Amino acid sequence: MKRRLNADICFGDTNLLIGNKVNGIPVLYTNVTKVGASKLIITIGNNAARRELFLKAEASGCSLTHFIADPHNYFAESPGAGTMVLAGALVTKDAHIGRGVIVNTGAIVEHDSEIGDFCHLAPGSAVAGGAKLGEGVFLGANATVINGVSVAAGSIIGAGSVVVRDIDKPGTYIGVPVRLSRK
Repeated sequence: MKRRLNADICFGDTNLLIGNKVNGIPVLYTNVTKVGASKLIITIGNNAARRELFLKAEASGCSLTHFIADPHNYFAESPGAGTMVLAGALVTKDAHIGRGVIVNTGAIVEHDSEIGDFCHLAPGSAVAGGAKLGEGVFLGANATVINGVSVAAGSIIGAGSVVVRDIDKPGTYIGVPVRLSRK
């Protein structure tokens, strides 16, 4: 049985024609500048592409909103415009989540953490208390950033990796503890 969350939900997709359906929900837009009065969330996983579309939509006057799949697991201030917090994610007290962020299935954002604009926290990832992710950080599936650690903007943290010290320069980091794989 297909479950429709909201009668006002529709999709926009540059690769699908208007009239197609995604999980029974119609595609109504193929261009973010044509959304008009609809509320918009850009869900593309690529941080740079999501940022580009977000800024284009914002500049064209689109109304960007946020979506929290499980509000009973969300204890912080409202996330920034265009942010999506998916099923099973947990966001605790005094966490701050920026604009255009994806907090994917089962991800955890602990107290006093800061998630920069256009980050993507993959399924099962965890950001411990007081940690900070700069803009556009990608945190891979089941990766962890421990308490109080900062990660430089634009960094990629590989799946299953553990960040135990500040990362000051963007790059791709992997391992337990993480080490720079490439710049």
